[in-house]
Amino acid sequence: MIDLETTGFSWVDGDRVIEVGVIMLDPLGAPTGGWTTLVDPGRPVAATQIHRISDRDVAHAPCFAEIAGLLAASCADRVLVAHNLAFDSYFLHHELLAAGFDVGLGPRAGVCTMELAGHYMPGVSRALDPLCKAAGIDIRHRHWALWDAEATGRLLQRFIAVDPAFHRHWREGIDRSLAVRWPAHLMDGARLLPRCPPTNGHPDDDWCATCVQSQQRRPKWLGGWPRVLAARLRRA
Repeated sequence: MIDLETTGFSWVDGDRVIEVGVIMLDPLGAPTGGWTTLVDPGRPVAATQIHRISDRDVAHAPCFAEIAGLLAASCADRVLVAHNLAFDSYFLHHELLAAGFDVGLGPRAGVCTMELAGHYMPGVSRALDPLCKAAGIDIRHRHWALWDAEATGRLLQRFIAVDPAFHRHWREGIDRSLAVRWPAHLMDGARLLPRCPPTNGHPDDDWCATCVQSQQRRPKWLGGWPRVLAARLRRA
């Protein structure tokens, strides 16, 4: 499960990834771990009114090349899931290729919950917000890569639960994915900068408080991050 925030819609025109959220799912779509970080795009951040990420937020974040190895290991040989997979896989392909990694991503290299929604939730707009509202799924922080990915995972769980044939269609890919080790060895040395909650006073949502203090805005080495995230998601 992956979600990206970007400076715009076209990598070819100079837009870049500014936030990554990755969640590992079990065969039933339940989260078992993950990671997230802001990314310094090496250019001015745009569309701040949408994702609420500013130039100041990414000033001390890793550049994409610093997280490319971890991201490639998180995606390679797995069934990639995203809402609007064509968009996310487009940016992933170009960013990873520029960093020296080719993991064979393409618009059909995984599961797109936006496309599946036309089958499982006909009559509902395929945008993430109305789909989640119709399914009773709360998106904690919209346009945060981690929480959009978490909401997309919940949507996938709903599709799996109502369709016994789902696993038969994806069995080979799921079995292959489960045979790949989660890159914990890379997590232990990763320099990640998760986004902090937008305001104080929301302890239930302060999932990165132990890793990054909002007033410090300095990168940390987050060896325990996957376990913290998995615990938070299981309680969600």
